[in-house]
Amino acid sequence: MNRNDSESVLDLLQEVKPFGNVLIVGLGMIGGSFAKALKERGLATLYGADRREGELALGVSTGVIDHPAALTEEYIARMDVIILATPVRAMESVLLEIQPYLKATTLLTDVGSTKGSVISAAKKVFGEVPANFIPSHPIAGAEKSGVLAANSQLFEKHMAIVTPLVSSDPVLLDRLHQLWVAVGADVVSMDVEHHDHVLASSSHLPHLLAYTLVDALANSDRSQDVFKFAAGGFRDFTRIASSDPVMWRDVFLSNKDATLATLDHFTERLSVMRSAIEQGDGASMFGVFTRAKSARDHFLRLLEQRTSKVIKEVKPVTISVAPASSIKGDVSLSGDKLLSHKAITLASLSHGVSHLRNVDLTGDVRVTMQAFRDMGVVIEEVASNQLRVHGVGLKGLQAPIAPINVHQSGVSLSLLLSVLAGQSFPVTLIGEGALLNQPMKELFDIARSMGGHVMTATADCLPVSLAPSNSQRVSLVLSNGSKKLHAAAMFAMLYCPKGSELRACRQGVSQIKTLFSCFGLNVAIDGRVVSLVPTTPQGTDIELPGDVNQTAWLALSAALSPGSRLSIQNALIGEMASPYLPFLKRIGANLRIIEKASGGFSVGTVNVSFSPLSSFELSADEVYCLREELTFVCVAAAYASGVSVIRGVSDLPYYYEDRILSLIDALMHVGIVCEYSSGNLLITGGMPSGGEVDCAGDDRLALAMLTLGLRSKEITKVNDCQKLLEEFNELESITAQLGFHCAVMQ
Repeated sequence: MNRNDSESVLDLLQEVKPFGNVLIVGLGMIGGSFAKALKERGLATLYGADRREGELALGVSTGVIDHPAALTEEYIARMDVIILATPVRAMESVLLEIQPYLKATTLLTDVGSTKGSVISAAKKVFGEVPANFIPSHPIAGAEKSGVLAANSQLFEKHMAIVTPLVSSDPVLLDRLHQLWVAVGADVVSMDVEHHDHVLASSSHLPHLLAYTLVDALANSDRSQDVFKFAAGGFRDFTRIASSDPVMWRDVFLSNKDATLATLDHFTERLSVMRSAIEQGDGASMFGVFTRAKSARDHFLRLLEQRTSKVIKEVKPVTISVAPASSIKGDVSLSGDKLLSHKAITLASLSHGVSHLRNVDLTGDVRVTMQAFRDMGVVIEEVASNQLRVHGVGLKGLQAPIAPINVHQSGVSLSLLLSVLAGQSFPVTLIGEGALLNQPMKELFDIARSMGGHVMTATADCLPVSLAPSNSQRVSLVLSNGSKKLHAAAMFAMLYCPKGSELRACRQGVSQIKTLFSCFGLNVAIDGRVVSLVPTTPQGTDIELPGDVNQTAWLALSAALSPGSRLSIQNALIGEMASPYLPFLKRIGANLRIIEKASGGFSVGTVNVSFSPLSSFELSADEVYCLREELTFVCVAAAYASGVSVIRGVSDLPYYYEDRILSLIDALMHVGIVCEYSSGNLLITGGMPSGGEVDCAGDDRLALAMLTLGLRSKEITKVNDCQKLLEEFNELESITAQLGFHCAVMQ
């Protein structure tokens, strides 16, 4: 290099850029992409060093770097950042070259996919790892190689792993984080050993399998036809076998121990799969495929979160109701939603196979089903609303690969919490939306009573982490609470030693008692004391009765609509059901029940036609028993003659009271006179004016408001009905079938 060139270099070195002078050692695809990303963003003056003169020349001519460089004092001593993008087995020789000239203030890092060997190389060269050498590794790449494959967007929305040591300079460590963020990466920290084992599983093993598979097929007797007829699956799986062979040879030699451990684990699992195929064990195969699909789907969700910042717009849904509907016809409803949750849970924990018919597979029931699939339960959808569940026993669940997301399903959370508190592995449950802000002390106390360690967010809200429990004899007391809370307590009893008992109201557990008996579990109720002999439930074949909430809604709608003649074929009745239907009959509804037995459930046909309703008075105890259907009770009062009195609303759990307070606002908005004081509600019957009301995303409120519009003076519009359509996706077809005049608008 002549004097003029040296002066030119020195002048350029004086330019001030955020990361100063950056030297990339090794202008392959990763090194070139890093250089190009920094250069295009104007973040540094880029220098490149490479033993391949052709790559170095291409780096300059294509604008990937600003200047060529050598590993000499003239360049090394002037660098602010040096990035080693050489093969991992060449790391020691490169470090030997730069060691004499490296300043303590220069950030030195690498991009290699193994870290243990890099640390070892640094120790051999420096005696100990210098404080300014902080290894890192971007989780990005392609099967292409060379500087011409450089892509300035390569690291965008990809992970970059930083592996600091105890001795690492904190100022330079922070600068390394900034450097990766500057090229678009999401940065995480990890210790060296953990990094090498994680990468052996997630990156190194897939490459090893791809190379080996292609090599094996290429040397088989049918190789020509194999490649001739191979389709997209073969192409996608073997794509990474086009990667740089030299680089991957070095990776496997550098990360031998972690790779062998991962390979041994895979070989063991492959042997199990071979045995399943040999023995025709379809259930075992399906279990592996189900868990694999769940894990793959989880990976894709994480990938989507990293690669997309777009928030999906949820379009508001309004349902309008035209007055003068007549509810006519016969209907058989999908299975009760709460029973569907419970049945899937029991079937998953059973010994043997269960066949569940008329299961409601809409809305948050799928949240519960997916949670069990994530924990190794094989659940087949064999027909519409029919499941075949291969139970794994009470303690046969497997630890999920990630926290279980119950989304906004309080029912899923309630059932899963007790079950997971009884398992032998730690687990975390997370949620979304409004569920995150709901205190759940009563629910979490059930898990605590089982002897496990429960760690929650502030004020007993989600997320919650459970450590394995040491189940002990417990005595649970539920003075009140929802059906889902009672169900959580009953599932907790499955994991508690003999002699444990639950004190609760009979109505709260009668329905689940019947369901438990269908799975061979014996629940005894003596007054308020509920006891259960813990034993593994047995697989069964059951058909679930129609949804209780939908039955309540349709029965009231028909009772209020002149000209109605409705027959609900598979309604849950008797002690297992709410006292709601007898209540409607008591206040004047023309309602007749024809009972029939169905697999342990009291199921019958409910025939309803129009009849004027009378005002009524309900005690606090009666209101508590009708809490699930209280919104419909209030709508009945709005159309009944006279003044109805509903006592003890404030004594209900807060979520029931909040729902009624929202309904009171809607009733008053459409001209119904309401008075609420000291927890007592008075509703004067009349004729609603119609108009626009909002259900605040509550599906039960939405149904009550739809019924409120049946005989209003004008059209009633109910806003925020998205949740209703998710939970009741047959709404439009059923209303059209029965003559309920409503229309969905978005």
